[in-house]
Amino acid sequence: MAITLARICANAEKTYGMKLIAGKAGMENYVRWVHIVEDSEVPDFMHGNELVFTTGIGHKGNDWLLDFAHHLKERNAAGIVVNIGPYINAVPREVAEYCERSALPLFVVPWSVRLIDLTYDFCHRIVSNEESETSLAGAFRNLFFSPGQRDGYAPVLERRGFHDVSGYTLLAAELSHPDKPGSGDEWRSMRFLVRKICASTQYPSCIFIQENYLVIVRQHFSAQEAGKLAEQLAAAVTENYTEPVGVHIGISDNGLGYDGIHSCYHEAVSAMRLAAMKKATVMHYHDIGVYKLLFGVESSRILSDYVDSTLGKLLDYDAKNNTDCAELLRCYFENDCSVKEVADIFGVHRNTVNYKLKQIRELLDSSFSDEDKMNLLLAFRAKELLNMENSKLIMEDDSYECN
Repeated sequence: MAITLARICANAEKTYGMKLIAGKAGMENYVRWVHIVEDSEVPDFMHGNELVFTTGIGHKGNDWLLDFAHHLKERNAAGIVVNIGPYINAVPREVAEYCERSALPLFVVPWSVRLIDLTYDFCHRIVSNEESETSLAGAFRNLFFSPGQRDGYAPVLERRGFHDVSGYTLLAAELSHPDKPGSGDEWRSMRFLVRKICASTQYPSCIFIQENYLVIVRQHFSAQEAGKLAEQLAAAVTENYTEPVGVHIGISDNGLGYDGIHSCYHEAVSAMRLAAMKKATVMHYHDIGVYKLLFGVESSRILSDYVDSTLGKLLDYDAKNNTDCAELLRCYFENDCSVKEVADIFGVHRNTVNYKLKQIRELLDSSFSDEDKMNLLLAFRAKELLNMENSKLIMEDDSYECN
């Protein structure tokens, strides 16, 4: 997804005489692209994470450089490269001191170096890195969806340090808005922020967009570390938005090897979907309980048939009579079959609850045995999943029509 300034500048001093003179603490900044900028006012087209070159042409003296550095920092530039020559004979001390304090890498390069050669080299490294990341993401997608076709992923993963004997944990994250689902483009716009948060690991990792959600593959990653990372990611994303946004992150169990990665992907996505349904920020797969069974059902038709055969009569009765018997029954089971709790929640007398429960038993021809309770609760959970999927489809259709 991105290349660090340290990587892109590897051997730059030896090859081009390009020296770092301040801001070493920012060498792990990610570089989107390189630009040559000569105006003292940093242009509006800069989006952040650019490495900026300047020769100082059109300026008199070096006093303008301090304001220039301030503007670049405000624009979240990755670093500054000053071409020392006829227009800038030296970098003022106050500029170097500011860059050092601000962790904004500041380089100088001699006039004898042709900037076109240097910027071409850097651009080539950025493009090559993007191609490599795209290839790696493609290998993981092949593993997720075609695990039997090993030639489609194993060679690439092995070359990048993702071995079949390692342990893996996956995170899946999606965004949601009050009136529309999140999109992959939103994650792409935050790719440098996400990469910075996920950077602190000595083991290979991969971050990419799958459909409209973010996938993070981490090697040798404990559940506790994954939970902490998820919380940091959610907090950073929320701070990045001026409007309300929901962040829902699913964390897989630990898996071993390529088979483990394949399973972990489905676990992370299942936990993410449940987090969205429950309006939770982070959900671990090992905590989702009976939903493991429901997410394992590939056809929504099977779930729909199960709901109809188990709760269909009750749902039809509510629809025809404008009653809330299904909701009352769900509340009854979820509160340990306590009539008092249900009466308090619904704000009615206990006799009213008992009367409705008698009606429901007769309607469903059920004695509310342990087996009946299990089947009915499972049907309620399946109905939740179906409602979530239907709501998501409606939101996506509305968003498409607006566009």
